[in-house]
Amino acid sequence: MLVMNTSKLMLTACISVALFFAQLLLAADTDAKFQKILAVQKALLEGQDHFKKGNYQAAVFILEAQIASIDGNKEYLQLLHNAYQGHIRDLQAKGLTEEISKYEKRLQILDSGITQSAKSGTVAPVSTPAVPPASVTAPASVIASALSKFVAPTKVVEQPKIAQDAPKVRGKIEDANEDNPFSFTNTQRYHDARLRLDQAEKEFAGKNFRLASKLYEESYRLEPKVMPQSVERWAYCRLYSVVEAMNQKQNAKLDPQWENEIRVSLSMAPQLQSFGNTLLANIDQRKQEIGATNPLQPGATVVEVKHTGPYQGNWYLAETKNFRVWHHLNQADATQVAKSSEACRVEAAMKWFGAVGNDWTPICEIYLHPTAQEYSKSTGAPVASPGHTTLKTEGVRVLSRRIDLHTDEANMMTGVLPHETTHVVLAGRMGDQPVPRWADEGMAVLSEPKNRIQKHLDNLPKHARENTLFHVSRLMQMADYPEPKLVGPFYAQSVSLVDYLTRLKGPQAFGEFMKDGLKNGYESALSRHYGIQSYNDLNQSWWNTCFSNNTAAKN
Repeated sequence: MLVMNTSKLMLTACISVALFFAQLLLAADTDAKFQKILAVQKALLEGQDHFKKGNYQAAVFILEAQIASIDGNKEYLQLLHNAYQGHIRDLQAKGLTEEISKYEKRLQILDSGITQSAKSGTVAPVSTPAVPPASVTAPASVIASALSKFVAPTKVVEQPKIAQDAPKVRGKIEDANEDNPFSFTNTQRYHDARLRLDQAEKEFAGKNFRLASKLYEESYRLEPKVMPQSVERWAYCRLYSVVEAMNQKQNAKLDPQWENEIRVSLSMAPQLQSFGNTLLANIDQRKQEIGATNPLQPGATVVEVKHTGPYQGNWYLAETKNFRVWHHLNQADATQVAKSSEACRVEAAMKWFGAVGNDWTPICEIYLHPTAQEYSKSTGAPVASPGHTTLKTEGVRVLSRRIDLHTDEANMMTGVLPHETTHVVLAGRMGDQPVPRWADEGMAVLSEPKNRIQKHLDNLPKHARENTLFHVSRLMQMADYPEPKLVGPFYAQSVSLVDYLTRLKGPQAFGEFMKDGLKNGYESALSRHYGIQSYNDLNQSWWNTCFSNNTAAKN
């Protein structure tokens, strides 16, 4: 996400919610509230329709899914009450005693809440139960020893093995409130997450670690609260995938994502620190053997990191030529973030402009907040945001650069840092005008892993059916974000359009097109750089490509 100040205008903050567990990016708290209101109204209408048709079970299911968001809606509660009664009658006719008991308890809870609130004339809003923070209890020796065998980089890296005393696969998550319709566990999202998590645990037990990792990630995207007891096994699967990739690419160019993936895994499961450090040492050795001092630019100079602190507020500083990383980490992790920031800067600049350019003056400040809550408190950004960028510019001059992140975000290194660094790289590189939001966000998202890019593209058919996509002439001439309800379509289409034009002639051709378009107009620039004569022609060709095969970002 991006915030930019110019000498004449302060642009609003771009809060890019890249949670790999959320489908829709939220522009601000108001957008989140708006989405909840829409979801509640939709559930109410669908529930009423099922109730009128006598489909009481369906009505109950739909209404319970949004119960935590109704904010005291009496009509909603009354309809749920009536649906419970109808569903209980159906269960009695079938003789399903256990199910009858469960829904009778829920009806009693609902009736009690309505009766108590009726005395004051209001229905109290429902609060989501607090969930204790994630913890991993397995001893470090268990998995570390199972993964400990490692050989020289010229040989095959031995696959990690699971020791006999490895963590036992857990069963279903127990929830003391499972009979309470107000519990967060009685939502469709939670139940879908539970199903994926249970399948992930089965695949892990069967040593199908690649599939297990995918299912763990899908579960976490749907509902992070189901994951605390499974975090270490997910981290194990991610490290296993790194070892597989290293074995498959013995003599090929090093993949910078390996180090990022290792760091993320270790932040999830510190018990694997020993093995993770061994992997990192192996990667460093390979770099030396192939002469790649920088994994993103072979032959580049080694990044030097200077450490100082503590400063006020117990902040420490890791400083490179272009970044000051303010943090509360250990020195090794701070070094990795600083080096990765420099690497992301090089990669983004080379990708879009073919040259890194001069060192930054002023330097870019990166603040690593320990938690999402502290990040939100310090910056005013929503807790759900993984991070954001703030820039102040005056024409081509960049007066200040700042990135705020929080280290409890699982994708900080692999997705959020490259995304936000791209925003900083683009500032001042397109001429006197700020980079328009559609291009800025599209280019930044394309710096993320392919699975995160694909999440945006997968939403396009839904937005097309809802008729919320923009004609490209409108999208390309938007200087800022649209109204909150259109932020999701805006992101999906921006990513898709930038990806489409980039695939036609490459990223640097797109960079030149943007410079020309900002100076002389996009329609004429389309003709000069792509041979596309008009907005209508671009809209048609993009649409046909996007919805005929939907292959963008899959290759």
